[in-house]
Amino acid sequence: MSYLRLPHLSGDLLCFVAEDDLWLAPLDGADRAWRLTVDRTKVGHPRFSPDGRHIAYTSWRSLVPEIHLVDVAGGPGRRLTYWGSPDTQVCGWTPADSNGGAQILAVASHGEPFSYFTWAYKVPTDGDPGRKLPWGPVSDLQVADFDGDRRTLLLTGTPPHEPAAWKRYRGGATGRLWLHGHRLLEELDGHLHSPMFVGGRIAFLSDHEGVGNLYSCAHDGTDLRRHTDHDAFYARHASSDGHRVVYQCAGDLWIVDDLSPAGTPRRLDVRLSGPRAGRRTYQVPAAQHVDGVSVDETGRASAVVVRGSLYWLTHRDGPARTITDTPGVRVRLPEMLGSVGQVAYVTDADGEDAIEIAYLPRATGDREPRRLASGELGRVLELVSDPQGERLAIASHDGRLLLITVSDDAAAAAGTEDSNGEVTELIRSVNGPVRDLSFSPDGAWLTWSHPGIGRSLRQIKMARIKDRLIIDVTNGRFEDENPVFTRDGRYLAFLSWRGFDPVYDVHTGDLSFPLGCRPYLVPLSSATPSPFALNPEGRPAAGGLDPAEDEPGDGSAVTVEVEGLESRVTPFPVSASKYSALYPVAGGGLVWLRWPISGALGETFANPDDTSGRPTLEYFNITKAKKSELVDDLDWFAVSGDGSRLVIVDEGDLRAVPATESGDSDSTVWIDARRILHEADPGAEWRQSYEEAGRIIRAYFWDPGMCGIDWDAVLDQYRPLVERVATPDEFADLLREVLGELGTSHAYVTAARRNEGPPHYQRRQGLLGANLVRREAGWTVRRILPGDSSDSKARSPLAGTGIREGAVLTHVDGRPVDPVTGPYPLLAGAGGTTVELTFTPAEGEGRARRVAVVPLLDERPLRYQDWVAKRRQVVRELSGGRCGYLHIPDMGGSGWAQFNRDLRMEVSRPALIVDVRGNAGGHISELVVEKLTRTILGWDLTRNAQPVSYASNAPRGPVVALADEATSSDGDMITAAFKLLKLGPVVGQRTWGGVVGMTGRHQLGDGTIITVPMNAGWFDAYGWTVENRGVTPDLEVLRTPLDWAEGRHAQLDDAVQLAVDLLTTNPPATPPDYSNVPDRSRPKLPPRT
Repeated sequence: MSYLRLPHLSGDLLCFVAEDDLWLAPLDGADRAWRLTVDRTKVGHPRFSPDGRHIAYTSWRSLVPEIHLVDVAGGPGRRLTYWGSPDTQVCGWTPADSNGGAQILAVASHGEPFSYFTWAYKVPTDGDPGRKLPWGPVSDLQVADFDGDRRTLLLTGTPPHEPAAWKRYRGGATGRLWLHGHRLLEELDGHLHSPMFVGGRIAFLSDHEGVGNLYSCAHDGTDLRRHTDHDAFYARHASSDGHRVVYQCAGDLWIVDDLSPAGTPRRLDVRLSGPRAGRRTYQVPAAQHVDGVSVDETGRASAVVVRGSLYWLTHRDGPARTITDTPGVRVRLPEMLGSVGQVAYVTDADGEDAIEIAYLPRATGDREPRRLASGELGRVLELVSDPQGERLAIASHDGRLLLITVSDDAAAAAGTEDSNGEVTELIRSVNGPVRDLSFSPDGAWLTWSHPGIGRSLRQIKMARIKDRLIIDVTNGRFEDENPVFTRDGRYLAFLSWRGFDPVYDVHTGDLSFPLGCRPYLVPLSSATPSPFALNPEGRPAAGGLDPAEDEPGDGSAVTVEVEGLESRVTPFPVSASKYSALYPVAGGGLVWLRWPISGALGETFANPDDTSGRPTLEYFNITKAKKSELVDDLDWFAVSGDGSRLVIVDEGDLRAVPATESGDSDSTVWIDARRILHEADPGAEWRQSYEEAGRIIRAYFWDPGMCGIDWDAVLDQYRPLVERVATPDEFADLLREVLGELGTSHAYVTAARRNEGPPHYQRRQGLLGANLVRREAGWTVRRILPGDSSDSKARSPLAGTGIREGAVLTHVDGRPVDPVTGPYPLLAGAGGTTVELTFTPAEGEGRARRVAVVPLLDERPLRYQDWVAKRRQVVRELSGGRCGYLHIPDMGGSGWAQFNRDLRMEVSRPALIVDVRGNAGGHISELVVEKLTRTILGWDLTRNAQPVSYASNAPRGPVVALADEATSSDGDMITAAFKLLKLGPVVGQRTWGGVVGMTGRHQLGDGTIITVPMNAGWFDAYGWTVENRGVTPDLEVLRTPLDWAEGRHAQLDDAVQLAVDLLTTNPPATPPDYSNVPDRSRPKLPPRT
């Protein structure tokens, strides 16, 4: 059986998606289905034309979905759009006109500033780029003729996730149905999807009764009926030919033949022909799938994890050898056990994490791996071995720090029962997982970074293994991490964010601490001098330190003098920066990664191809107190057991280099990972990844009780469907359904990518940052978007070229522009590359002009700045210049930049509009709130200058916020804060309602990525109710499709009017004049008394 999706029908034919292709099948099931496309690339939403001869669909051949057209009789698909939009979707067709022609109905965010909002388009089949419809943001639409009257059915106000991906969603974006401008079913409290005209009724999917099912109503919204009774799996992606409805449910396709009360759904018998190619094994390029490296004692070979299997790979020549490769079992976190010829790793062969210890190929004899502590460990996050290979330390997801005694070789060879190993809990954190585990050279001590209060404070702890004595090395005031013992056993080094050298913000005068990290050193004994301290005898002539007679060698007993340990903490003599990955190497030195300090948006660097944002690997010689650079620009690295060699992993390349000096051609060994011949078994990988996803959710979901959900039952319900999926996208679709059962926000799934599509299509569409229109003279530049010089990404490629509006684009790279399709097909794959454009002058006379430009990969920043400028102008006109306007697109780096970009200008006006409509969330809402809660307490007056308020940049008068159903996540939170702090009224619509946030992403064995709702937001006065409900505005205003069509700025108009009205009751703060200044003249001296 297959995983069938996205059906449509015409006559006696059924079209659907399976195995990343379009299929056709007879509705009666008499014959097997046959492939209509063979792209083996994600496709979606096929729709038959009214005459049944063509099918329009979306295809991801060019990285993002574009509309394609294919003949039902067969033949290659033809691409119709070149929008470069990530959310293009075919919705259907218009009815055929008098000539039999029809146009495709689609939605896309093409040419818009936000990806959250899609607009409706009509797309001709002749290649014309299409025409945007005037209804504003639209999620889905259908058009039909009734009694000679053409009617439009719209679905607006829905979120990016479909109902099955967040089941029982009740936030502000559940959707609104509109029939020819009139809203239907306004009181229906469910998530709406798939609106259709069916047999004189309006049909749609909804989960207002708890599970997604098919419903219909009369054209006036009355006579609501349910037509299906699915009580476990959601009905999804319904479509209609105007008389019947087909939909998917649990991997099957269903049909409802009519919407009468007697109509019943039936499952369609659909059988695919041909081999299930998506489930056959295939070889993966090992270097692109390296997921862990542990280097042997001398740096001669490494244990390498590739796609969940473990291989032994010699560095210079020699073959690769499989250590463990069991389909359906994932191996993680390899760790060499000293020099005893064994490697430990995490395996989920028993359905839970366990430790397995395997013998290396060069060890004598072939022995089966030993498995330890199955089911006792939770999810293992870190695994380290002591240098002797006798003990393992484990950091678990639940905060436990565990020790496992590794049985000796003789016991294991004899097969005695104690080979299972003893698990001991050393300590348990109550503030999240411990991390950065590291043993001392003699294996007698273990150190780690222990989480403190909040989410940033951490302290360094040490434990003496023999008696479990735990010592605080640092006091938890700062963020201390990555502790390691030097290989001579004399020092403990760690990284710490404890630098407090403030840097002035160049725009607002705020102070921050961007340079707060550096490595620190702790002599473990008071008798060991700091290598950075001054010596009364001076330094040796050659530099560095005098060799200490009692200096222990590698592996010698480590002495720790607890008293005064923290007082011996000394910073390394290196510049404060951003450091990570601290490791000890041979000779008592250390290596680390140093990262450049850069902006959150990447605008620090000269161009997007600049690699200066990547880290540099540095070596520090403690004896000489000298730093040197080993490698520029890498991803990560691993250290050999003796600390003499490093294995560098850099964009798919592996090489071994010396650990203490810059490698040359003789000392650098390029490691050929092609010797690892790994075959992926998709079916086995998906089974393993499904179970792993279930364990990860169970381990990390914010409520230990799973909010009452029987999670094991959920996994059991969907597990049989794993055997039906045949592509990464189908598996991701299934996981979305599973995670959707959490009924919680921020449970996302990103499909793994195999890159099966044609290589020449795997480049982005080129965009010109201008609006072009087809006129008699040709494709004419109607408007070059002005952009914003303060945002490097908001600049049109045509800006500064001398090309003026009205110029006609005639050629792209010397190829003539087609009068119908325009220049867009010629710019396919041209994003980020140089192209030549030829224009004729705007006046129509004169010589043609050629210019070289680099088309944009993404126009959204450019169109966004243009959108903000237009809204600000509207606010100025509506308020007579009395209102400032700020829009915040998200609560991340770009949102913070946008907020501060115009803050100083806009708060200087009597009132302020703060617009968070469409805010995509993030984590900096509290910083915005801090700014907006500033109050003017006084003024600073300077001669020949305007008065400046104290506090600076504080709103002068009333503040009004704008929010809508797309105000999400941290946007929900700032809206709630706005109301709780009484900063001012909120105007608009109820917000998205998603405040159970995620921390990090989890990559499964097959490459699929999931996120887990980990951090639940709770608010005074709201409790838990912001999640899955949203924040209701003080003044609810809906901008209807008719408002959009007629150009009315509903919501914005109301917010401005409210702000102007509030000025009468809450007048703005005004500076004093000079009429009552203090008299500082010298008083007349009074007579003596």
